[in-house]
Amino acid sequence: MKYNITIDENLKSVYPEIRLGCLCFRAEVKQPDAAFWDFLNEKILPEVRAGIEGKEWGEIPGVRGSRAAYKAFGRNPGRYRVSSEALLRRVKRGDELYHINSVVDVNNLISVQSGLSVGSYDLGQVKGGIIFRKAEAGEGYDGIGKEFLDMENMLVLADEEGIFGSSMSDSTRAMVTEKTKAILTVIYCFENTIDLEALLKDAAAAFAEYAGAEETETWVL
Repeated sequence: MKYNITIDENLKSVYPEIRLGCLCFRAEVKQPDAAFWDFLNEKILPEVRAGIEGKEWGEIPGVRGSRAAYKAFGRNPGRYRVSSEALLRRVKRGDELYHINSVVDVNNLISVQSGLSVGSYDLGQVKGGIIFRKAEAGEGYDGIGKEFLDMENMLVLADEEGIFGSSMSDSTRAMVTEKTKAILTVIYCFENTIDLEALLKDAAAAFAEYAGAEETETWVL
């Protein structure tokens, strides 16, 4: 089930530490699970909150590299926030994370634990191969819960129909819903010191336990 994804080699001449951690799996997407939220709220979020306490956002592993990559490609990370940082800001304030569905909730668990932006996509809405590249002037999409997003100079996932995902905010076109059957999850990594293989192993286990993932394949680009 491994999907055809490539990284535009031109990106690494600007920022060499770009990697993508990929998971493909099948699952019945459901409403959030109460046991999952007990585990997240009682164990994971207090640990994450303690780990980021007293740190600047640019010091937090995962967020640090993502911010640096934004700057390298001409986007202001203070104005255009990395999605993992946005989630961690909620955690730091003591706000509960969004309840979306079984896949997206695990997606967000992985993000707050790692500090990395994570996107999950409905492969039924993706056309042809995927390339990770820089968005050009005029490119953008309707974001989830947002209006049209100008994505110029952002690093984005694109298929035959155009761009649909990034480490900032994903599109409505490829979002995971309860009709989704085949899922691609991408962990956006911009720091060589992060053990992406180990993170993928933990992510696969979390998706299996809390989202019923089956036929899972993982790989690093």
